[in-house]
Amino acid sequence: MKKFLALQICALLLVSGALGGMFAFTSVYNEVRSGIVLVLCLSCLKLEPKTNAEFTFNTADDRPHADFVLENLSQGPVFLHYSGDACAGCDVMYPVIKELFSVEFGKQDMFSTIVTFENTSVAYIYVNIHHTIDELRDAQVIYDKDHIGGIPMFTVVTLGYDNGDVKPKYTTLYGTLATYGCDTDAQRLVFLQQLMDQSIEMYEQNKPGYQHQ
Repeated sequence: MKKFLALQICALLLVSGALGGMFAFTSVYNEVRSGIVLVLCLSCLKLEPKTNAEFTFNTADDRPHADFVLENLSQGPVFLHYSGDACAGCDVMYPVIKELFSVEFGKQDMFSTIVTFENTSVAYIYVNIHHTIDELRDAQVIYDKDHIGGIPMFTVVTLGYDNGDVKPKYTTLYGTLATYGCDTDAQRLVFLQQLMDQSIEMYEQNKPGYQHQ
């Protein structure tokens, strides 16, 4: 009887220890998970979202524009480049974007600058979602117009005329631009150059009426 009781006590201690370890692990897991940005690597999943490159006034879920975008928009169009670690598509687009704007920076850097593109100032803002501040990271959902939730993602914000008012107008592109007929770096570069030319033309037409509150 005593031997049986001792076995029961040992079994109870083993179960308690296992449960305690499991709960402790779960707590740590949840804490770590909460600090991880859950954003899809589109190229890793072999996804090229079927979206268009048309400019729109409507942000995702009608969210307000990011303050840092509005501030920079007073100088010229804004180009947001969302990237991340361990993302094959991001690696494809990284040198293309650097060539487009003639900039140089590390993949894990926080980097922004005002560049001159076709004689117009453009605010280029690079955001590696794994190495940035909340304000920049959180802005991704504002401009994710097609609710893709993935990287690489590129947003161009310019100005447009809407029922008597000049407002921010933007478009967002995803992936390695295959959806837009780009299969080589040369094609990607030409496509982005044309998009920037369009955004600059819109900006120059509407900037006299833009007032940033």
